[in-house]
Amino acid sequence: MTKESVLITGSGRGLGRSLALVFADNGYDIIINGRTKRDLEKLEGEILQHGVKCYVVQGDLRSDETIDKLYDAARESDIGVLINNAGVMSPVLPFHKVPNETLEEIFTTNLLVPVKLSKKIYPLFLEKGHGCIINLNSIVGLESRELKSVATSAKWGLRGFTASIRLEAEKNNVRVVGVYPTGIKTRPEYEFGMDPDEVSKKIYENYKNGDTDFLIIDGRKEEFQPKKGIEYG
Repeated sequence: MTKESVLITGSGRGLGRSLALVFADNGYDIIINGRTKRDLEKLEGEILQHGVKCYVVQGDLRSDETIDKLYDAARESDIGVLINNAGVMSPVLPFHKVPNETLEEIFTTNLLVPVKLSKKIYPLFLEKGHGCIINLNSIVGLESRELKSVATSAKWGLRGFTASIRLEAEKNNVRVVGVYPTGIKTRPEYEFGMDPDEVSKKIYENYKNGDTDFLIIDGRKEEFQPKKGIEYG
């Protein structure tokens, strides 16, 4: 059996980087993507130490050229898993004070990009008869937050896309998973958040074991978690 690859967007740092190393450690070839050459070169070296192949696609995901290059790498490497991880943070501002250019960047990167890339890669899964799309969402994709209306609406849109595409994909043996984590300590200056390596391991284990297509990873203290028995629709 040919070794399959995993494509991870926004994998130069943070959770994407941790995911790349977890999958590489488990024998998958990796397609990495990001905008910073130095980050990608460093990660490539670490991935190659696991004895697997690494395909590097540097570029902005808002560019169709970058998406086309990712498609080429995906076809060449026999992709088995697409992880839409890339995203941008939303400023904590009243809605009317969010700059229009920021609003467009959030919707494009957090919603339109994963939809476009999934549309590009999905036919490859149909050709081979199986595959998996993992959409990295956020707890704000489930819970409304004050001063985060723009980020919340983009993430709710991604949740809707994930749930809807799943209905047709599962008929073609393609799994679609939505992941909803609380804060992750992806930058050194962050004082709080979950360990990205631990989050990555949970995502990998869920993928490998086929546990659920609706994965919530809640690292909050119990007093800050929603009341027990809540159902997200």
